[in-house]
Amino acid sequence: MEKIKKKLLVINAFSALRGGGQTYLINLFEEFCKIETNLNIVVLTNCSNKNKFDRFKNPALKFIEVGFASKNVMFRTLWEVFKLPFFLRDIQADAYFSPGGIMITKMPTGCKSYTVLRNMLPFENRERKRFSFFSYDRFRLFVLKYLFLISYKISDGVIFISNYSRNEVKKFIPDIKEKSVVIYHGINKDFIKTKENNESSGTIVDGNYYLYVSILDSYKAQKEVIYEWLNIAKNIDDCLLVLAGPKINNYGEQVEEMLSNVDKKTINYIGAIDYNALPNLYKNARALIFASSCECCPNILLEKLASGRPVICSNKMPMPEFGQDAVVYFDPYKKGSLGRAIQFIEKDGNINKFSLKSSIRASSFCWTDTASKTFNYLLPDN
Repeated sequence: MEKIKKKLLVINAFSALRGGGQTYLINLFEEFCKIETNLNIVVLTNCSNKNKFDRFKNPALKFIEVGFASKNVMFRTLWEVFKLPFFLRDIQADAYFSPGGIMITKMPTGCKSYTVLRNMLPFENRERKRFSFFSYDRFRLFVLKYLFLISYKISDGVIFISNYSRNEVKKFIPDIKEKSVVIYHGINKDFIKTKENNESSGTIVDGNYYLYVSILDSYKAQKEVIYEWLNIAKNIDDCLLVLAGPKINNYGEQVEEMLSNVDKKTINYIGAIDYNALPNLYKNARALIFASSCECCPNILLEKLASGRPVICSNKMPMPEFGQDAVVYFDPYKKGSLGRAIQFIEKDGNINKFSLKSSIRASSFCWTDTASKTFNYLLPDN
């Protein structure tokens, strides 16, 4: 019997340096290693992130470190424009996937190109205006918006991770639906509350606490959450607010300055937390807060739902697309809104009611399903 030639997919992981982009690929690769498929994958990495993928030992999954493209964004761009097309041709790639969102590579004959929208900030005028008019961040987001749009027009297909993000791009590319698909992210199984991990175990925070985990940035609204908590803390018996997440810019410094004179028994910022420590931190909280106003697919919201704790969530899209009726909503920029949401969750029975709702809603998100849909879209069987 003639051996069937496996299809070859090349994935560009240069931009998966931290956070959601890296987690996205790691979960896809973990699921890929569990299944039998007529597919080989070559992953292009850089010097900074190759070690993040060392756990994968699968003959159908090969990682190639590209030193030239690792130097800086200019060298990476030059490699993608001038070298990558010949690389794809020489290894006879059937498809090329750039999950970083930018597609600037001319495809060789027979190779399809795909990308994904994972960053909504360039498309949110409201959020861009939070940065100074002449700031680097605002200029960068302006440029990214048009690079993304050009990439979506050039690509053979685009993956969106929420209906909301596709609808926003549709305002600029009316026929985008014809060459795209919506595939939600899954939830890491470590976050899912089960009978085996239901019991509280060692956690880095003692006592009764509300928890908000996210990077410290303007669109995450930590400042607004702090203001609200200070106004309502006296009405919440023996409960503190815990903030966790890395500082990535001056906003984090401003948050720490706000808290410099605040009793840590009222609000405690514990900094960046190891990813493996988050499940217990979630599961031992009284309730969870998510105040972000700009997301594509809110991974942290999904993880909070999976913990089986009640969630108080921003009412900005796309959060309602994912939380539906399983969470209590508030407007992070409206005075008193968070306070009213907390009062509601503290009413008799609502802690347990919304804990159950969280668990039920979380069951809709599965990485096995996400990976299957993703690989079938990038390289369909027929």
